Amino acid sequence: MTPIEHLKSLSLEISNPCNERCVHCYRVCDSTRQGFLTIEDVRLVFKQIENIRSDKLQVTITGGEALLNRNWKEILTIIQNEGCSFSLFSNGTLLSDADADFVASLVSKGLKEVQLSIYALDPVIHDNVTNLKGSLKKTLQSLQKLRMRNVPVFVSCPAMQVNKNNLADLMRWADKEKIPSCVDLFIFGASDYSKKNLSQRLNFDDLKRFYEETMQNNRELAYVWGNNRKKTKPSECLFYGEAANGLCISGDGSIYPMIGWYEKLGDIHQDSIVDVYTNHPILQLCRKIKVSDFSECIKCDAYGYCSLCPLPHLSANHGNLLNLDKSYCDYVHKVKELAQQRDKVMEELAKNKKDVIKSLSDNKRLKAHHDMLVKLFLRTNDEKLKKLLNDAIVFIADSGMINNPEKITLALSTVPPYTDLINYCKE
Repeated sequence: MTPIEHLKSLSLEISNPCNERCVHCYRVCDSTRQGFLTIEDVRLVFKQIENIRSDKLQVTITGGEALLNRNWKEILTIIQNEGCSFSLFSNGTLLSDADADFVASLVSKGLKEVQLSIYALDPVIHDNVTNLKGSLKKTLQSLQKLRMRNVPVFVSCPAMQVNKNNLADLMRWADKEKIPSCVDLFIFGASDYSKKNLSQRLNFDDLKRFYEETMQNNRELAYVWGNNRKKTKPSECLFYGEAANGLCISGDGSIYPMIGWYEKLGDIHQDSIVDVYTNHPILQLCRKIKVSDFSECIKCDAYGYCSLCPLPHLSANHGNLLNLDKSYCDYVHKVKELAQQRDKVMEELAKNKKDVIKSLSDNKRLKAHHDMLVKLFLRTNDEKLKKLLNDAIVFIADSGMINNPEKITLALSTVPPYTDLINYCKE
């Protein structure tokens, strides 16, 4: 048995129903709206996969809204007893204090994190996304309950038309609170291929405006654009890797390749999970198709910025495995453009900082410092560096120390306009 044949990830949608009606939601198929996995269902799943599961099987418990399943605690206990690492995805509107106590008891027993969806810190915006009045208040209360009990939490936020002006505030809040978070800038289409949710997708003008916002306040949010990641060569990387060694079991017992791709492969009540996983033609194909099978990917100069997520391509092409979604590819190129634009700004700033340090350490006369700092002031676009340079220039003009080397040396080490400038340039 080759490594890829082992089941490495298992998603359990233990509740198909959800108490929210999010405007961007991709779970719109009739088959994903009804049904709850029972305790017996979950036991059956783990019994059947016993001989094909990886020793490091990762389990995701989700929905719909997972906590609508009245047996969710028993199900998590079963998963914990199976020795799996697992994550719980929830909207956080139903978590009681007793529930939080239970979740906290699992932290040392395999629970990796609880992922909560927050769409804005403005309750009007958030609740407009969820179509559930009071949902933000409840989710934030649940977040606090979990954090008070030292439960690892993660905040997920898809970027949409309705919340595009609130993303930066949410990111700053999460960073300040030291809460891991992710803003997903690309919404993929609905699972019924209707594309009804794509009206919420950000366009390039939206991305450009958001870029400008992420570059404010000393570029504190610029990390959202990612980096040119070195990946496995296209000839070695499976395009549908997430489906090649994973499965999704939905609330009604349906077996799917992965979350978001609702191409029914079988049913746990009628079919052998092992047989479906091992022999289903779709999964066999997923284990063969490599990134290099797409000519567009081989020659793509933005390959390092691509997440290689198959869902945008599948939803855009009615589940056809052999076609790409041009809109997603265009998005990846735009992200590359903005990331490189950010990197250029950062490189220029690093050079300017280096020149400031050189000016303050190499020159003997304050007049020479003054001329160099003025030159750097005119050259830099960094707001903070510009302010610090201005403060130093004003200090020089007012100090009357241009030809006094002793006072110059003292000023460089003790006077705030200089010390602040030096400290920033050494960051």
